Amino acid sequence: MSKHHRYSGLNDAQVAESRRVNGMNILTPPEKEPVWKKFLEKFSDPLIIILMVAGVLSVAISIYEYAVLNEGFKVFFEPIGIFLAIILATGLGFYFEQKADREFAILNQVNDDVPVQVIRNGLTIEIPKRDVVTGDIVLLNTGEEIPADGQLLEAVSLNVDESTLTGEPVAHKTTNPDDFDPDATFASDHVMRGTKIMEGHGVMKVLAVGDNTENGKVFVAAQIDDSVKTPLNEQLEGLGRLISIVSYAFAVLIVAGRTVMYFTNPAIEFEWVHFLAYFLQTIMIAVTLVVVSVPEGLPMAVTLSLAYSMRRMLKTNNLVRKMHACETMGATTVICTDKTGTLTQNQMQVSDTCFYGLEIGRA
Repeated sequence: MSKHHRYSGLNDAQVAESRRVNGMNILTPPEKEPVWKKFLEKFSDPLIIILMVAGVLSVAISIYEYAVLNEGFKVFFEPIGIFLAIILATGLGFYFEQKADREFAILNQVNDDVPVQVIRNGLTIEIPKRDVVTGDIVLLNTGEEIPADGQLLEAVSLNVDESTLTGEPVAHKTTNPDDFDPDATFASDHVMRGTKIMEGHGVMKVLAVGDNTENGKVFVAAQIDDSVKTPLNEQLEGLGRLISIVSYAFAVLIVAGRTVMYFTNPAIEFEWVHFLAYFLQTIMIAVTLVVVSVPEGLPMAVTLSLAYSMRRMLKTNNLVRKMHACETMGATTVICTDKTGTLTQNQMQVSDTCFYGLEIGRA
């Protein structure tokens, strides 16, 4: 920065007009679903659906046993237990994910309130990052995160960590066209929101804010729900199908077998009233078999294990938004990466050297 320039920046009227035209420097959060809809989504789990069907059938059996067989109120303990298991499993998952959403919202708000030095009305002032607008003149210093996309007006020994966007841990930035890197992902005189200044300082003019930045485009793309099922979901769906098929098959066999036994028993004289009572009892037996074949405690066990995983991740400063993400990370078998620094410490070291013509060529 051998030459110092006098920047006046935007005035108040220009700031207001820029904000009106280009918006604020915040990333628009995805449209939130109503709380009730998020809670109902918890009931779409395959085992929860099976449990609800089993609960309804269990209620029917209990009513039959209470009204027809004159058994006590204890016959309702089974359906009550099933519905309590459903409520606990869905309620715990809903609670932990809502808590994670609130914590993410707090983190985003804190990030938007980080102070940024800008020049306005000829004066250097500090404003929250959210208030930066297109056209602002921003001062960049070592250790700071760049608040928006912009073009450098001045740069002194400026190196930027662009690993969040390109994977490059150190990208040299300059305003001298002769020093531009032709292979760089972004022009050498451009800096991007969300990247961090590792060394040097500079001055930039903001070209894009909020969702229009490169970081904003990545944020929007990350919100796309491709509805890919996790390995645990696939396994639970497979278990649910297996339980359904086996239990229904045995239920059909029981109904068919007892019906055949009724008509092949010579000691029984066929009467419609007696046969209907016998057939209703057979249906109750088959339904009872279907109900008892459902593992009521499995959804609760899965929910508790994932919730415990979320808490353990939080203790290591890793905030998980969705419970099933814990299981997904544990099921990862292949990680594809093409940039040094994506998974490492962003530091490259020489491990081996070879000098031509020297007898001792390795060190």
